[in-house]
Amino acid sequence: MGEYVKQNFVPMILAQMNFRFGPGDPLREIVALQKEFEIFSLEHSLRDSFNLLNVGPQDERQRRGFFRYLDDLKNVEAEGVGLKKLDGHTAIITALKGNLEGKSPMPVFFAYHLSTRGKQAVKVTTTAAMEFSPIKYLTVSLPTLPEK
Repeated sequence: MGEYVKQNFVPMILAQMNFRFGPGDPLREIVALQKEFEIFSLEHSLRDSFNLLNVGPQDERQRRGFFRYLDDLKNVEAEGVGLKKLDGHTAIITALKGNLEGKSPMPVFFAYHLSTRGKQAVKVTTTAAMEFSPIKYLTVSLPTLPEK
């Protein structure tokens, strides 16, 4: 997120995202919201979905940068089962929708990985996101570029 959001805001954004989709009550709440309002759907952008969930920096300039970053995921590739032909933006929406509407929704863990200008991709996997936990997560790793 380096070009869009200053680095000191990134851990806070990831914490918000990971808490909002975490195991237990947060997951039950987001599943119910998805069922009632279809927050994650190809009818809505990630910008709108995360804005609705109030995920993002409170600082207005950084918030605009975060939403611009989400919009620009339309210009990166996606890696993951069944996601190869999708752009990163569409892949995240598709993965979240499928997971939250599935029979056994998993909590979602958002992470980031360093990428290069020539090769950026959203990576979607199913993993035990934290080594000390047996809980399987849908893991969405977001591509980042170093801050200039």
